[in-house]
Amino acid sequence: MNIDEYISKGFDIIPCQKNSKQPKGLNWQDQITDKNNFSENDNIGLHLLNFIDIDIDNPFCHKFLDQIKSKSNLIYGRKSNPNSHILFKGKSKFKKWSFPKEFENYFSKFDKKGTILELRSGKGKQSIVPGSIINGEPVEWSKFDTATEYNGNLEQDLNLVVFATILSVIYPAEGNRDQFCYAVACVLAKWGGWSADKINQFIERLSEVNNDDTFERSNKGSHAHDQIAKNQKIMGLKTLSEITNVSVAAIKDVFKIIDIYGKDEDNQVQDLKMYDLQEYFNLDIQKPSFIIERLIKENSINFISGPKGNGKTEFTLGLTHAIASGGKFLRYTAHEPRPIVYVDGEMDPFDIKERSISYTQNKFPDPYYFNIINYSHQKDQKIPDIKFEEGQNLILKSIKEIENKTTKKPVLVLDNLRSLSNYKENDSDEWRPIGLWLLQLRALEIVTIVIDHHGKNSDGGPRGSSSKTDWANVSLFVNSVQKGRSKNKIRLRLKFDKARGLRPDETEDFECEYDFNGNWEIAQIPQNIEIENICEQIFKITDAARLDKEKKIEELEYQLRMKEINPSKYELEKKVIEKKSIITQKAIADKIGISAGKINKIINDDYPTWLKNNHPGAYE
Repeated sequence: MNIDEYISKGFDIIPCQKNSKQPKGLNWQDQITDKNNFSENDNIGLHLLNFIDIDIDNPFCHKFLDQIKSKSNLIYGRKSNPNSHILFKGKSKFKKWSFPKEFENYFSKFDKKGTILELRSGKGKQSIVPGSIINGEPVEWSKFDTATEYNGNLEQDLNLVVFATILSVIYPAEGNRDQFCYAVACVLAKWGGWSADKINQFIERLSEVNNDDTFERSNKGSHAHDQIAKNQKIMGLKTLSEITNVSVAAIKDVFKIIDIYGKDEDNQVQDLKMYDLQEYFNLDIQKPSFIIERLIKENSINFISGPKGNGKTEFTLGLTHAIASGGKFLRYTAHEPRPIVYVDGEMDPFDIKERSISYTQNKFPDPYYFNIINYSHQKDQKIPDIKFEEGQNLILKSIKEIENKTTKKPVLVLDNLRSLSNYKENDSDEWRPIGLWLLQLRALEIVTIVIDHHGKNSDGGPRGSSSKTDWANVSLFVNSVQKGRSKNKIRLRLKFDKARGLRPDETEDFECEYDFNGNWEIAQIPQNIEIENICEQIFKITDAARLDKEKKIEELEYQLRMKEINPSKYELEKKVIEKKSIITQKAIADKIGISAGKINKIINDDYPTWLKNNHPGAYE
């Protein structure tokens, strides 16, 4: 196939160096398709702007790719690695699958070592296509017809291919085969929830491609289910670890590929994984991208909190409708739609419908891109407590259902924490099961937005245990304000308590207004109100430091009275406390997120008068 044919069929192609995969030009990703850019003997690169390329590096993969290949009309490769590229029309995020490092004895024999396959798509990703030569070998089509989109969840199907590939590579050459297959079946049954028939078919295929006796390995799923039902001893991760001579942790990593998080039978403590810095730099760790620019990243935990009735849900609905449809919301932009699973444990069922009308009057989100689980539609009008596995698993099941329908990882919204769990708010141990669940969701690449109430101090963060936001990426406080509010609008002040991975200029406080007709806009804060806000923050910072100093000196005085320290020690320790309690203007500026020069001007010009008017007698 030549350059003219590619262009006539609408392929985005770029010139690459002769006999190489290297594109020509420093800014090749910004090139438009143009025949004149090509020279004689150039290789042809397909810029994957509108294509998805499954790049197969491990030959064992081909044994499990029949169904995926049958759905594609574009397959090519070279004689040394035929059918190594499968193309579909569409877009996808980049993903690379590799063997866990501990399996090096198994994968070192392959040309591409630990790499199994890659899912490649988007700007900056390209693939050398037929009409090219690599290492002296022509790149050739084995199947060429009209490009089609993938019918199904491609990433999920590839996860299963990779899982089967690894099991095939580590499949025992002789002996232990029966135990190996049975142990796999037990994990799939107990921790994966696979049916007996599904396990039987999987194990039979696994044994078949490894030239094993399929009859001898049949019915492993049925046997595993029978043993589990009878509460009899089964095999599992520990057995697989012993057969393959790798750690239980490494075996668990294999099952995690298909979202199975099994427990080893002895609950033994696993060794911690540690890397030298140079090794760490060589790990395949992708830079996280934003699902909504400058606010919420992929694989993140996020909190939106505020007093009751102060606009938290209204703000969250505006934000999530922007995410579901793609588009702008205040300062933020969702460049592509992402499905939402909105779990509502409190609102009247009509409220969410009424509030969403404003956001859907021009266009509804695509099917399955805004999904609502409201408490009123559940049995006994109750969503099972998310502190326990039952509630967590039901929500996770709904998440996977939407992922299967849209082929994208949905964003989970929990509105609100208090209505979805009866955990004791001031007990960090009571919060821990929920926190660990949020971490598990993050490991599954699910973004969560947790809505919570403020404590008594409206600027003091979510109500209850301070450990709630320890694992959060973003914690955003929402308060309604009256000063400067336009008629018939709600005015909100937004303040970042935590903003991991955001720049300082992206986390400054701001105010916004909503007209209840789908329109949000940034509101200008009058200078006098802004100065008052800054003065209030200065007071809180300095007052907290004063109270901390007084408490420590009081403790020191108690030690002196009890003769635990002598007067000389007392004076020395007191000086240290007083010195450490001094907060510089720069430190205050850093805490508030504005310049030290601005803080200096306000402290000298405005703060004394504000302090006298708002806190008369302070520190006297």
